[in-house]
Amino acid sequence: MWILSLEWLSLAITVFWVAGAWKRLQRLRTTCKSAFAALDAQFVLALEWLRTCARAEAGEGAEASAQHARHALLPSADLLELALQQARQHPLRPEAIAALDSAWQSLQVAWQAYAQLCPEPQGGEGAEAPPAAPQDWGQLMVVQRHCTAQFNAAVEDYNRAIGQFPAWVLARILGMKPGRSFQQDAALLMQQTA
Repeated sequence: MWILSLEWLSLAITVFWVAGAWKRLQRLRTTCKSAFAALDAQFVLALEWLRTCARAEAGEGAEASAQHARHALLPSADLLELALQQARQHPLRPEAIAALDSAWQSLQVAWQAYAQLCPEPQGGEGAEAPPAAPQDWGQLMVVQRHCTAQFNAAVEDYNRAIGQFPAWVLARILGMKPGRSFQQDAALLMQQTA
């Protein structure tokens, strides 16, 4: 009888442990997904900003080098948008985040070339304000860095949780794999250089 009650007690402890570990892992996954949703919104704003900026400079009088930079910027933005669509579906899948990170870095290179070749429009009194002002970009990048840091912290918490015993047992059984975070300095490369 004593042994039977120990078996029931062990079974109850195991069931409660599995339920608690499952809830914790689900909560951490939800935190990662909500952090990615905020980052996703910032990527969308950055894409809109870059496309507005590139289209505003697309006049007939633009230099050939500026036209080439513009033609490199828009496909890079399209590539980022495709990678973003993949990552939206699976924000904890390492290959989706790696593709998004790579697309973001290639867009940064295209932006640097574009920003160096395309001067800011000269404005005098009564001149129209540019559709995308540099201070808007700076504000956007501050929020982008904050959202990236929140996503990276959420992924680190998730990775730490699935790497600890005894939760790693449940994670392995359920096929949960560690997520990938973004490069820490990815948003720093993309500064307005006019």
